[in-house]
Amino acid sequence: MSIKRRAAVLMTVLCMLFAMGTAMAEESVFYGQNDHGVGGTIRVAVTMEGDTIKAIKTLEQMETRGLGTTAILQLTKDIVASNSLDVDTVSGATLSSIAFTGAVRQAVEAAKGYDPTAEIELGENEYLGISNNGLGGRMMVKVSIENGKISAIDVLEAHESEEIGVAAMNVQIPKLVESNGEAVDAITGATITCDALNEAVAAAVAASQK
Repeated sequence: MSIKRRAAVLMTVLCMLFAMGTAMAEESVFYGQNDHGVGGTIRVAVTMEGDTIKAIKTLEQMETRGLGTTAILQLTKDIVASNSLDVDTVSGATLSSIAFTGAVRQAVEAAKGYDPTAEIELGENEYLGISNNGLGGRMMVKVSIENGKISAIDVLEAHESEEIGVAAMNVQIPKLVESNGEAVDAITGATITCDALNEAVAAAVAASQK
């Protein structure tokens, strides 16, 4: 084999090895956690290749066998197949579904270096408040404060259940405006959501005082 021929073969092999190494380097594992599963903490490991969700492995969960556990399996398939977190909750296992998706979201956002505040624009007398303790993870609110009084509270992001969590927030927000941000009692059955809303509003009020 000539020297040129050997050099060409070697170059081809090196290119193949480089391509394989690059592909392997692009695939990384990121971790997410949500503490509000029906049975407590849900932890996941999400394998990402660039912006693509390649696999989800549940590392810890104590959900109801046959209900919550089935929901986790179904959601794992749905999220990977669609490469999206915008999937339907599993009927009869809403809380487990939201908590599991929240854990996966945390891992995916870490992989993408996502900044939830990057595109938020605040006007005069508007303040941002964030809680990471909602049922589905992050909750963000924009609070308008004029002359030391709250005039409006807008939810910018939340991942709560429509039937319970969103309904509870719609009840709590007028109360928080009236109390000027003082925490109000949680609604039975929606304690996690209400506590997160109280926390987010308190964070916005604190920001207005700096």
